[in-house]
Amino acid sequence: MYPATPYARVIAGIEIVCGLGFTAILTGLTFVRFSRPRAKLVFAANPVIAMHHDKPTLMVRIGNGRAAVLTDAMARLNVLLSEIGVDGQVFHRAQELRLERAHLPIFPLFWTLIHVLDERSPLQGYDARRAIEADAQVFVTIEARDPMLSATVHDLRNYLAREIRFGMRYSDALTTAKDGTPVLDLTRIGALEPDVGDRQGQG
Repeated sequence: MYPATPYARVIAGIEIVCGLGFTAILTGLTFVRFSRPRAKLVFAANPVIAMHHDKPTLMVRIGNGRAAVLTDAMARLNVLLSEIGVDGQVFHRAQELRLERAHLPIFPLFWTLIHVLDERSPLQGYDARRAIEADAQVFVTIEARDPMLSATVHDLRNYLAREIRFGMRYSDALTTAKDGTPVLDLTRIGALEPDVGDRQGQG
């Protein structure tokens, strides 16, 4: 079968061009969607505020869900607070939270981001009620390099004020195999327990 009139040939030509263009665009979008490297990071379900070195500290634990280690990992922690201005208008103010360690040369198993609520912290003196009143939202941004793919991976997680757990800390998620190899249980990345005092080993 083939077009027999000039008008039919024009329509067939337009259909051919549109079909090739649609196929090319769909193939490109599919390739970009599935070929983009993913960070495969596992974030704890809740940030915690516990005592660390005798100071209240905001902590967020992140697990590496990839089979290989990540390198040159950079983390940023920000908070978005709602405040009332002198004119009575509500405005939102974003501030970066200073981390004790914002860079890891090697990210093998897990990483606990630590921000001390001292006099330099915008969250100093906050408790659960005040955090909810200020509609505090915590944003975590991670950027790292996957040496196996030779590509940079990114991930982002945000937490609402009601998700922050005061007076709690993360339970141990790291065990040791019989051969001495450390084993991380990703299902326990966000496991919590009551904060009973300062304790080391938070990552």
